[in-house]
Amino acid sequence: MSAREKIAYLKGLIDGQNLAAGSTDKAKFYAALVDALESLAVDIEKHEEVHEELNDYLDQLDEDVSKLEDDLGDFLGEGYDDDDECREHHHHDEDEEDGDYDEFDEEEYESVTCPNCHNDFYYEPAMYKEEEELVCPHCGKQFKLPED
Repeated sequence: MSAREKIAYLKGLIDGQNLAAGSTDKAKFYAALVDALESLAVDIEKHEEVHEELNDYLDQLDEDVSKLEDDLGDFLGEGYDDDDECREHHHHDEDEEDGDYDEFDEEEYESVTCPNCHNDFYYEPAMYKEEEELVCPHCGKQFKLPED
């Protein structure tokens, strides 16, 4: 039984009690209560519609992302494995993932401090032209490299 059906049943029960012949205060109270419940039922129905639309939208997004992942895999070729497939086929240990930081070669990277937010980060100078600005990964603002 839906909320609207339950409210209609309750309204019928109240009407059957013939409260109008008795106390008008009780009749007003029950009428206001039924009115409030009907408003809530309308709001619930609207929320259910929005919820359904959002679920449909999320399902479509999920399909689109899956298609993009498939297209990316096709574009990158046979050597491409997403993380789940990679773990299934190569049986990585958890400790190996921590070892990625061992491969960080400080000689290829330089540390710089953002003049806007004052956070430090590394960048690879070989990837930048001499006058090209850096973008801070923390605040997103561009700035020129300080001259040595």
